[in-house]
Amino acid sequence: MKKYSILFVEDDRQLSELAGLNFLKHQFTFRPCYNGPEALKEVSKERPDIIILDVMMPSMTGWEVLQKLKSQPETSSIPVIICTGRDGREDVEKSFNFGAQAYIIKPIVFANLLKKVAAVLDIEELLHE
Repeated sequence: MKKYSILFVEDDRQLSELAGLNFLKHQFTFRPCYNGPEALKEVSKERPDIIILDVMMPSMTGWEVLQKLKSQPETSSIPVIICTGRDGREDVEKSFNFGAQAYIIKPIVFANLLKKVAAVLDIEELLHE
């Protein structure tokens, strides 16, 4: 079974640590980033299989990160799940319009996040067979 790599972009370090413990238990490799510029640098070093991206972060919003990722040929195909406390319809639409594959609202229920990650990765695998 393939071990998928997750880039988890979240400025809440406690939430990142908790997510890391959970994903590592489920056979994922896990790299945390705490802001947008750091995430973009990490992606250029090593391409993750999937990115989980917070929206409200200092220095650069998740939407700005998403737009940058989707505008570059080498990163445009990386699936992104937006994970945020923002639950307005406009926020969800904006995320999908910018290229996100899924949207999950905080507080995170890890079992639901894991199902969403698995579903997105399954779809990506089917698309690239």
